[in-house]
Amino acid sequence: MTKLMLSFLASLIFATSSFGQTITYENFREIIPFLQQEDFKSAYEKTSKLLSTTTNDNSDIRGMVTYMNIFSAAAMVTLDQMTFDEFEKVVTNYKGQYIVMPAHPCVEREGEAFNSLQLSKNEDGKLQGMTISANTNKTSIFCFEYFDYAGNIDPNELIGKTIRCGGVLKSIEVNPNKSKIWVVRLRVSNAFARPITPR
Repeated sequence: MTKLMLSFLASLIFATSSFGQTITYENFREIIPFLQQEDFKSAYEKTSKLLSTTTNDNSDIRGMVTYMNIFSAAAMVTLDQMTFDEFEKVVTNYKGQYIVMPAHPCVEREGEAFNSLQLSKNEDGKLQGMTISANTNKTSIFCFEYFDYAGNIDPNELIGKTIRCGGVLKSIEVNPNKSKIWVVRLRVSNAFARPITPR
């Protein structure tokens, strides 16, 4: 009985320490080379491992790694490394979670929306943000990203600057036609838009 209890306590301590961990900036930096090289499979595997052991971490870093995981998985779909059904199972797990997107230049013209942030008014007349995240050659659209901002946004304070957006992942629409022209639409509610200074 004593041995059994010790074994139980040891496993409990391990589980508590594992799920109490946070993702560090160094962990985050380790993923970037995979994305720069468009080695999406390695990026997906690395982010999946980090996310699986940090469920209680609500930091911006974890929010960024969550986005990297979705982005990498979407890229894998376009490369036939993951099916649409497999992707949908992955991304559905993040609905309602905090997510932080990469920083993009904020632009005025619609034609510059690839890998940049464009501001426009939605059907209710409220300002929203949109980004089209694609591969380097802009031949595959991984994610359409829409941001419903929590507060009033002044476009003049954002246009021409590098902006990071994030918030709560409200809805997910995987391409119903399973066409690789685009993979997923993400809508983020209670969103923020923060000018950043590159490190």
